Amino acid sequence: MRGLCQKHTDDAFGPCVTNDTNAEPVDFDREHPAFERMMEFCPHLLADGNNKLCCTPSQAEGLTKQIAQARNILGRCPSCFDNFAKLWCEFTCSPRQQDFVSIVEMKPIENKEGFTPEYHTAEAYVNTVEYRLSTDFANGMFASCKDVTFGGQPALRVMCTSTPCTLTNWLGFIGTQNFDLNIPIYTKFLLSDPDPAKTSPEDHEMFMNVNFTGCDQSARPGWPTCSKSECNKEEYAKLINLDDGEASGQSCNVHGIECLKIFIILTFIASLAIILCVGCVFTSYDDQYENLRQTQAGEETPKRGRIKRTGVWIQNFMENNARDIGMMAGRNPKAHFFLGCGILLLCLPGMIYHKESTNVIDMWSSPKSRARQEEMIFNSNFGRPQRYQQIMLLSHRDFQTNGKLYGPVFHKDIFEELFDILNDIKNISTIDDDGRTITLDDVCYRPMGPGFDCLIMSPTNYFQGIKENLAIGTGNEENVQEDDAFDYFSSEGKTEEWLNHLASCIDQPMSQKTSSNISCFGTYGGPSAPNMVFGKNSSTFYASNSVMMTILVTQRTESEIHKAELWEKEFLKFCKEYREKSSKITFSFMAERSITDEVEKDAKDEIVTVVIALAFLIGYVTFSLGRYFVCENELWSILVHSRICLGMLSVIINLLSSFCSWGVFSMFGIHPVKNALVVQFFIVTLLGVCRTFMVVKYYAQMRVSMTFMSPDQCPEIVGMVMAATMPTMFSSSLGCAFSFFIGGFTDLPAIRTFCLYAGLAVLFDVLFHCTIFLALFVWDTQRELNGRPEFFLPYKIKDLLGAYLIGRQRATDTFMTQFFHFQVAPFLMHKMTRIITGAVFVVSFIATIILSSKVEIGFDQSMAFTEKSYISTHFRYLDKYIDVGPPVFFTVDGELAWHKPEVQNKFCTLPGCSDTSLGNIMNYAVGHTEQSSLSGEMYNWIDNYLEWISRKSPCCKVYVHDPSTFCSTNRNKTSLDDKACRSCMDYDDIANSFPTSHIMHHRPSTDVFYRHLRHFLEDTPNSECVFGGRASFKDAISFTARGRIQSSHFMTFHKKLAISNSTDFIVAMERARMVARRLERTIDDTAHVFAYSKIFPFYEQYSTILPILTTQLMITVVGVFGIICITLGIDVKGAACAVICQISNYFHIVAFMYLFDIPVNALSATNLVMSSGILIEFSVNVLKGYACSLRQRAKDRAESSVGSIGPIILSGPVVTMAGSTMFLSGAHLQIITVYFFKLFLITIVSSAVHALIILPILLAFGGPRGSESSETSLNENDEQMEVCLMSATMESRIGNVENGSPNRPAVLDSSHLLDPLLKSDHDEKTLDILDIDQSYPPTPCSLPGTSYRIPRTHIEADLRSL
Repeated sequence: MRGLCQKHTDDAFGPCVTNDTNAEPVDFDREHPAFERMMEFCPHLLADGNNKLCCTPSQAEGLTKQIAQARNILGRCPSCFDNFAKLWCEFTCSPRQQDFVSIVEMKPIENKEGFTPEYHTAEAYVNTVEYRLSTDFANGMFASCKDVTFGGQPALRVMCTSTPCTLTNWLGFIGTQNFDLNIPIYTKFLLSDPDPAKTSPEDHEMFMNVNFTGCDQSARPGWPTCSKSECNKEEYAKLINLDDGEASGQSCNVHGIECLKIFIILTFIASLAIILCVGCVFTSYDDQYENLRQTQAGEETPKRGRIKRTGVWIQNFMENNARDIGMMAGRNPKAHFFLGCGILLLCLPGMIYHKESTNVIDMWSSPKSRARQEEMIFNSNFGRPQRYQQIMLLSHRDFQTNGKLYGPVFHKDIFEELFDILNDIKNISTIDDDGRTITLDDVCYRPMGPGFDCLIMSPTNYFQGIKENLAIGTGNEENVQEDDAFDYFSSEGKTEEWLNHLASCIDQPMSQKTSSNISCFGTYGGPSAPNMVFGKNSSTFYASNSVMMTILVTQRTESEIHKAELWEKEFLKFCKEYREKSSKITFSFMAERSITDEVEKDAKDEIVTVVIALAFLIGYVTFSLGRYFVCENELWSILVHSRICLGMLSVIINLLSSFCSWGVFSMFGIHPVKNALVVQFFIVTLLGVCRTFMVVKYYAQMRVSMTFMSPDQCPEIVGMVMAATMPTMFSSSLGCAFSFFIGGFTDLPAIRTFCLYAGLAVLFDVLFHCTIFLALFVWDTQRELNGRPEFFLPYKIKDLLGAYLIGRQRATDTFMTQFFHFQVAPFLMHKMTRIITGAVFVVSFIATIILSSKVEIGFDQSMAFTEKSYISTHFRYLDKYIDVGPPVFFTVDGELAWHKPEVQNKFCTLPGCSDTSLGNIMNYAVGHTEQSSLSGEMYNWIDNYLEWISRKSPCCKVYVHDPSTFCSTNRNKTSLDDKACRSCMDYDDIANSFPTSHIMHHRPSTDVFYRHLRHFLEDTPNSECVFGGRASFKDAISFTARGRIQSSHFMTFHKKLAISNSTDFIVAMERARMVARRLERTIDDTAHVFAYSKIFPFYEQYSTILPILTTQLMITVVGVFGIICITLGIDVKGAACAVICQISNYFHIVAFMYLFDIPVNALSATNLVMSSGILIEFSVNVLKGYACSLRQRAKDRAESSVGSIGPIILSGPVVTMAGSTMFLSGAHLQIITVYFFKLFLITIVSSAVHALIILPILLAFGGPRGSESSETSLNENDEQMEVCLMSATMESRIGNVENGSPNRPAVLDSSHLLDPLLKSDHDEKTLDILDIDQSYPPTPCSLPGTSYRIPRTHIEADLRSL
């Protein structure tokens, strides 16, 4: 066959049949322009002066043109390209052509206007041939090409009929007649027998067997060998080594903190504890000291040690000042009230500056974080990434029974509906603030420029967005071979033509025309990757059950963002309406603004649930503080001892504390994230309720121990209450605020703002408790002592003494109080119970440490929405069916000398570039997804630019008459244009001054490089020039003011990441940063390389959250130890026990998070920070009760503390918060049910267990064993017992029950040690009634007063008379 005889297209001609089996080769005209091209691509045919070929110059031109197009794909490996060129050079022009090429089918020549066959005697043209190849050559060619990449993907993927590509499939594709690809004939490849013994020499000559070039060899003199990345993958893997060890996790660490740091911190804590303990032991008092001093009772007491005396002084100082504050409030409550109101007036005006951050990123990532800083650099250089709008159609129909595409989604009516949806979306419009109409055309992203359509990634692109193209039939098949053996676009069985075309586009998305004569390119000017438009639950897209449409919207400026949000609002409205009427398919969707909108909507929907929880909280506190019984047969008297107003106002004070905190921080520009304030109010209320219950319950217990309280004694009574409760309040508040403020040092916005606001709110709350609440308490106490009911103040009880005695009888002996006194406390302090509990505690502590190390980190995005939310549905479908991850940009920030070849070689992947260049490493990373979590195509602008501007490229040309004017391949061409334009490099005088073998001859000089770089970024790719940079790299380069490159990015994609599994995102981010570090090393750290993706700001926190929380725990432990130790009078033992409980509580909560499948994130971290404050509040009260107990043995004091403090904590803050959180279990939002119900309940229960069970058991071990006599013991504690009345008075109730009358005060004998207010000097059991002196001095001594005896029988008679 020789010459061109049949014109199929302008670039596809059928060769002539010579009808001569002995046709000799002819001399090829060396003066013809095609000869130079033949010397470039087929030099082996013209070697040694030979110029006899079996082809005409016209054939040679067509051949070299086809080979030149293949160079765009295979040119990265010169050996591969040379072998591929040899394949077709031998086929078309070899002098031995008739030995290995046989005509199988010929067709008569058809006359075409304007075309004359070159071989005039020919009557037929060749349609099908048999091409016999030696197996050695075929395998060698395939081996040299199989690892070559094109755009980050295997190059053979675009030249093959299936994936993975095999030799058979490759030969089948390139041998298939396809006029659109300029393949004019069918070529059936026949390979020789691989066993040489079975092939005779004669038969061997019948196969084409030129020498192939291995990929590790140079194909021609002066040509570089293939890069190791394109040839020897195994050796190249050893050369790259992506893992730099920084994220390997092989080093010893606990929760992300190095073991060495933990050891140093624990050593410091242990050393501090040992020093304090040793100092306490050597300076503590001893019974045998010689120096004695006189007490008030005239008895000698052992001299305290220095530390003990300091502790007593601290206690006395705090209690005396607290007593003074209480007495001043009792005498002048208005002053305290208006002082607190003045503080409110100073702080509340700051609320006018208050605003919540509604930006989702601001809730999860700090502006100072690495990801946000890198995002800022990226956005400032390249602009914000586009906004995504997505629609998915899921088909539930049966699978097809025949055809190549058998998935449930491949029904024509479903695709017709998809076209209708697309047309409706294009017609969506809205009105902006200025009254202008906004449509999709106004906001969409056009990568190819204004002359092209919007980028809508959809299966409709395969039909150019034209619905009528679905009706393509057999009319376009006139040029299709009937023999299916050679038709690689047809399917088995009878299939509709539109499905054949669709199957072709799935196999070859880059195909510009299929057998159906339709392009696979979309109207936006580019292809549509199948993994971006089809969803599947199997390994092939042929079985797809869903299709997805993705619309990209620009957001470069604030005005564009505003327009985009307005259009998206109408888009969502359309989608919601369409979902309701869609019957054929399941319709899911989302927009960029969907998450923010849905979070706000769901938050509003849950307001009712939150209000009910708050109502229970306020109601319980309001009604549980008081006592309700009738006196003098008057129904209104039930409100005399109630505390409804006080309870309600105390909750309002907690709310005002939060408002003041908000106001102060708002004035300084520190604004909270959305919904953090609700959580803050809950925790501040919890702590405030605890203080309120302590004050009110202590006062109620004091009423029982005192025989009568006169309204005139109110200042002294309030002073005594404050002396017992305010030091504890101050100590716990200081500890809570400290733990919160430590949490404020983190960079996580959700934790930071919550901790700062909560810490200051706690301080404001204790301040208002000492001012406003104290004044309200004084007024309410005066009302009660005067016998006036709430809400009915004109009424008054006449017999105050009788009412008081009834009040004493019906006081605080509730079921819970008795249960703790006589059941819980004795059982808990039983020896066997303590042993078992201690053993269980140790085992559980060790187990929780192990379990906590297994807790997951992250946040399931779907939990932020209700189960019925359209976003939850869309997320589920994305997880299940779509097989593509988010894009990631590897950004090179820094001005480099990009015009220098040595710099280019560090980034490019072309022949001659460094094996460890940035591009080669990225290609390796993309090809090794298991190491990098990267997948998909890699966009390397320097590769495309060097190919675009190369001398042999048809892309970069300038006009001959004006070399400064760019001659684009997209121009309106004429017959003179090709001669009027020449390569840009022909006019580069500096490059042309170098020898052709020098690299500088093939690379542009400085001026040419930067001048044509702008043209490259504006050049739209087309079939003639596929390297135009407009579509892929227009926004990939940022220039300085003088036209140099400031920064650029290289884009690829993550692998599929499960939305419901945050670990995928965290690992992907860490691996991308690992690759970025490797890339930075490969360019010798001459610029900063970082990886950026839109997901990184959301997930960066999880890589450091556990180390941050563990570090904060350790700092909090040290601080709390010091605060408790000092404020409780140098109580080393109590502080140490509290710290142990603090650590144990943290690990127990984390372990329960693991058991309940709750990951660590900002929300759960907030609960962990809250647990610290809650436990401090509970623990300090237990420690105070322990220290104030008059019992001698540690076990007895711990029992006393549990019996007196336990019911208050349990009935107060624990029931309050646990009860209110129970209402949150009915919320629809998973984020509320998991983090604000389940986890918060775990936090409350765990804190209560540690405070009321573990802490007393730890306190029960050790401690002084008592003195020789009770009198001595009393004297030793005389300085503390006056201010430790809570524990003492509660202990006095034990004797009442023992005497058989639990609801009535009993008379204690002188040997009883539990009631410091009751004394007896006679054998007869009597009861003291204190007549408190109005001139009570603020001293640490006992309350002054006169004491006279009333026989018990008189009191019983009075009670009977009442």
